[in-house]
Amino acid sequence: MPSVGPVKRNDEGDSIVCAGPTIGANSLQPKFVGGAGMIRNDLHVHSVQSMCGMHTVLEIVEIAARKEMRLVNISDHGRASGKDMRFGVIANKLRWPEKVKSSTGKVITVLAGIETNILDINGNSDFPQSNLNRFDLVSAGFHHSNGGASDNTKALENYLAQSPLDILTHPCKASHPLLIEEIVELSLSHGFALEVNNTNLRVGKTDHEQLEKMIALASERGAILVENSDGHTFIEIGENEEVEMFLEHRNIDGDVLFINRDDLRLEKFLAQRKQKRTPLPS
Repeated sequence: MPSVGPVKRNDEGDSIVCAGPTIGANSLQPKFVGGAGMIRNDLHVHSVQSMCGMHTVLEIVEIAARKEMRLVNISDHGRASGKDMRFGVIANKLRWPEKVKSSTGKVITVLAGIETNILDINGNSDFPQSNLNRFDLVSAGFHHSNGGASDNTKALENYLAQSPLDILTHPCKASHPLLIEEIVELSLSHGFALEVNNTNLRVGKTDHEQLEKMIALASERGAILVENSDGHTFIEIGENEEVEMFLEHRNIDGDVLFINRDDLRLEKFLAQRKQKRTPLPS
């Protein structure tokens, strides 16, 4: 893949400018041209740091810009996925600014997140507590445990007793079931968002019955829902065609359902979650 061109700070020093040639323009066009459109604020994107991701952060900026997105949250996996992870740079605003200008001139907001792995029924995880106050968003999901719905839900409860959570990723993944009523209640009591995951729908990993149940119950009870791509490649980042299809078949309005379709609702959520992790002055 062609590399991203030279990088420099703008005159104000508050953003990075991707200068010069980058990934070919044709390769970054949305896969589903003329479809439902992009996820404007994609809160679940993986970079090469995750090993399963295919792009650098600057390449992701280029992809997001060409798809007319506004914001991406880099939510790379914790070390349990097989790599000794380092989050100190991207989570440090002195070293990685939040606003990054693409080679086309479009500015993309880049959040520093993590998708930590919940590892066992005791709620142990690979969340790096040393960066607790530096992440913009903390996501968590199940990738390694193979328990049933009751054990996985108990694992989530125990995780919440010791670590932060802003977004529960792919809660309707068929291989890692959860008790839907319980996770909606946990969402309400702890304030985290429940994710509807486009890539999982695309590749057949989602339990559709559980997803329909979660959306209905979350809507009824007022739990927070977000739509995310879980993008690992340029044809996944920012895409939501499967989410749109799922909603259309059930006559559900995604603009009402998902807080990340509304910039103001999302910014309020981000500020509240960040404040929750910020220690009070002594």
